[in-house]
Amino acid sequence: KNYEIYSSGHRNIIGLYSDENVILSAEHGPYAGDEVNKIERGEKYGWPIASYGEKYSREKSDVEPNYKKNHKNNGFKEPIFSFVPAIGISEIIKLPNNFSKLWEDNFLLASLNAKYLYRIKFSEDYNKIIYYEPIYIGDRIRDLIYNSSSKKIFLALELKGVLGIITNSN
Repeated sequence: KNYEIYSSGHRNIIGLYSDENVILSAEHGPYAGDEVNKIERGEKYGWPIASYGEKYSREKSDVEPNYKKNHKNNGFKEPIFSFVPAIGISEIIKLPNNFSKLWEDNFLLASLNAKYLYRIKFSEDYNKIIYYEPIYIGDRIRDLIYNSSSKKIFLALELKGVLGIITNSN
């Protein structure tokens, strides 16, 4: 019977990662503007006022933007990163450091439209993305999960209805 609004202004959270230090969301934007957000108590993230995306009906016309393009100047928290054009963002997971010495402290972010998996390194405070590496998969990645006992990453691939598996070859 009791509830708390932890944060507001989210459009469509598709992927969510949390641990004792951080909550990260992967959110669909409108036409373009998919976001990665660091969710903090009491923060407002801008939807439906601020977005780096646009309404689908705007297409590529010269009409003024429908959404404010600066979150901070309009009283909202800026995303950590916004994908323009959109990638059809989906799941986000953190890889344990025992998967690969080359991928320590990395996250994986899946995409539907782009058909890529993105390996991401965040800053220590999760306030920015240090780098991301696109890894072409060639299918819409609906979901990701890491199995710690087998040290395998499983990808739910939508177009062919198959399961993809990534292993460390070392």
